[in-house]
Amino acid sequence: MLMQDYYFQCKAMDTLIEIAGTGKIDLFEWEQEIKKWFEQFENICSRFRPNSELSLLNNQPTDTVVQVEPTLYQILKKATDFATQTDFYFNPFLGTALKAYGYKESFNKMKDKSNIEIAPYQYERYMDEPISFLPVVNGVIKKADYEIDLGGIAKGWSVDKVASIVKELGLENGIVNAGGDIFVWGEEERTIGVQHPAPELSNKDIIQFKMQNGGIATSNTLYRSWNASGKRVHHILNGKEGSPSQSDIVQATAFSSTTAEADVVAKILCMHNFKEAIPWLTKHFPHAGCILVKNDGQVAISQSVKKYVTRMVM
Repeated sequence: MLMQDYYFQCKAMDTLIEIAGTGKIDLFEWEQEIKKWFEQFENICSRFRPNSELSLLNNQPTDTVVQVEPTLYQILKKATDFATQTDFYFNPFLGTALKAYGYKESFNKMKDKSNIEIAPYQYERYMDEPISFLPVVNGVIKKADYEIDLGGIAKGWSVDKVASIVKELGLENGIVNAGGDIFVWGEEERTIGVQHPAPELSNKDIIQFKMQNGGIATSNTLYRSWNASGKRVHHILNGKEGSPSQSDIVQATAFSSTTAEADVVAKILCMHNFKEAIPWLTKHFPHAGCILVKNDGQVAISQSVKKYVTRMVM
C-alpha cells in the first residue's frame, strides 16, 4: 500500500478530537473504534456521569478494597504519582471542592448559569497517601472520603493513549489534538498556535510555532470561569488550598514528553506568580518548557521550549 494522508475528527469530552498523519495502512476502518474508545473513556473517568467507573468509586466506602477498571487504575496511579511529585499542587482529590464552587456538571452545561452559590466547604488538607494501590488485582483502597476528580489529567492522558494506538497501527508523522491537548510525532513539522487567553479573542493566536515531537497542553483561568456568590471563580484549584488559584498568570502552555505531564504542569504554572513560574518549572520539571501570559499581556517563554519547538513563526 502506498503512503497516504489521513485525517479524522469526532466530538468527545466536550471538545473536538482531531487525528492526522501519513501511513501505509488504512486507518479509516478504525474510526468507529476510536469513537468508541473515547466514549468508553468518558464512561470510565468522567465525574459528570453518575454511572461512570469514577463516580462508582467515589461512592465506595473508605478502607475497603475496590477493584477498578484497568484504565481507571492506570490514570489514578499516574495522577497520584503527579500529586506526590508536585507536593500536591496538582491534587486529584478535590472533587468535593469543585462541586462546592458550582462545578457540578460539564462546563458547557453550567457556563451560562447566573445563580450559582458557593456551598459551605471545609478544606481538609491532603493525606500523605490518600489512596493505596494493589496492582495485582487493579485494586485501590480509599484512605479518606475525598471525591476524586481527574479533570486535570484525563484529557492529556487520553491523547497519549490514542497516539500510541494509532502509531502502532502505522500512522507516521502524526498529531492527536483534543481541544488543545496535543501530541505530535515524526519528521513533519506541525504549525501549532497558542490561542489568545481572552475568551472573546479565542479565535486569534498570540504566537505560533513549529514542532515535530512532544506533548502540549494549555490551561487558562479566564475561559473556564463563572460567577459564584458574587465573585468570579475558575476551575483551576490550588491543590494545597482547595480554592481557585490566585495568580497574575492567566494562561500557561506547557511542553513535555507526554501530554499528560504537560496537562498537569500547565495547571500548576497557573498557581504560581509570573516571576516564580519558570524558576519552579526549571527546578521540578527541568525537561519541560512553557509559554506564559500575564494578566497585563506580558508573555514569557522558557529557554527549555527549544527542546520541543523547532522554530517560532509568529
